[in-house]
Amino acid sequence: MLSEANMKSIRSSKNVVFAAFVVIGAITFYDHIIVPHTNYFHTTQKYALAMDDIAKKTNTVQTIIKLKKEKLEKLQNEFKHIHTKLFSPTQAEEFFSDIQAISGQTNCTVYSLSFSATNAATEETDHSKVNKNISINSVILTVTGNYTNIVNLTNRLQNRPKQVWIDSIKIEMMDDSDILKCELNIKIYVIYD
Repeated sequence: MLSEANMKSIRSSKNVVFAAFVVIGAITFYDHIIVPHTNYFHTTQKYALAMDDIAKKTNTVQTIIKLKKEKLEKLQNEFKHIHTKLFSPTQAEEFFSDIQAISGQTNCTVYSLSFSATNAATEETDHSKVNKNISINSVILTVTGNYTNIVNLTNRLQNRPKQVWIDSIKIEMMDDSDILKCELNIKIYVIYD
């Protein structure tokens, strides 16, 4: 029969084998069950942090877009407002061709009418870029009439939906009568679409 020492050795061998299976089973369980869930949990945490960061960036971008849209709408409204005050090329021609008739309607006599060259309007910036879509058309109109008629003429020229600028007015007396000679430097802005 087997000695007691051999029996203990067999039992301890069985215990070691059993313990080895338990340890191998625990490692396998850990590698196949715990580690994937832990990795998944860490990945989920990183994903949540990334999504929070993306949400913050999205909110920032949406705020910037909203502000830019508001600014664009404001600029578009300003452009529409200014655009209504500018002449189209055909409206400019009509305006200049009607100057003599307007003078007659206010009892002023046209003494002389001289057109100056069309200039491109410049934008006051560091680079002084020329705006090729807007030009300044000007005319020097000299009329004769009494003071009231000349005031009526200037009012008539300026009281219209399109903006008319009178850059300068020079008035002189003619002879000893109450007839005045008035030189008006008139400018309009023409926009080309």
